[in-house]
Amino acid sequence: MKRVLTILFSLLCLGAAAQVRSYGDMDSKTFVIGLDSYFFGTSGALDFSVGGTAWQAFIAGSKVSVNGDLLLNGQGETLVGIHDFTGDNVVELVIGSRTSQGVVARIYQLGGGKWKLIGKVGAFGSGVSEIRVFRQALTVKDKESGALHTWTCHGGSFDFKSSAGGPDPTPSNL
Repeated sequence: MKRVLTILFSLLCLGAAAQVRSYGDMDSKTFVIGLDSYFFGTSGALDFSVGGTAWQAFIAGSKVSVNGDLLLNGQGETLVGIHDFTGDNVVELVIGSRTSQGVVARIYQLGGGKWKLIGKVGAFGSGVSEIRVFRQALTVKDKESGALHTWTCHGGSFDFKSSAGGPDPTPSNL
């Protein structure tokens, strides 16, 4: 009986979603891991739909526009992606930026036909290189200090917690 349960559990684990870097992630050298869908590059678009409406997030250098409206004029490498952080089966838009100093992800939610910023997460330092997404949370590991910084979506906003204690490392000027 124990053997049957072990085999059954192993088979169930095969279908479980994992927070691992896929071949596509490695090939594109993306820095936000675990999004439902994304585009990473210097120029291109991600097509998606929310509430039956078609949307296109377009990257041109470090500028990001959605259906022609400029959302970000940032710096460094840029990524656009989608993920359901709020748990309502409606995806939110993620715009990520990476420079040699660190990573930042901005999370936008559609409301009243416009995209509004509901969260900004990130950290800087030579040991910071990627953001991992799992369910309603985003996590950044500082490889130098070993600290794990996590932002979890609750009720449409993000709460912060760090394994090292201390304040949210997301720079306020970004």
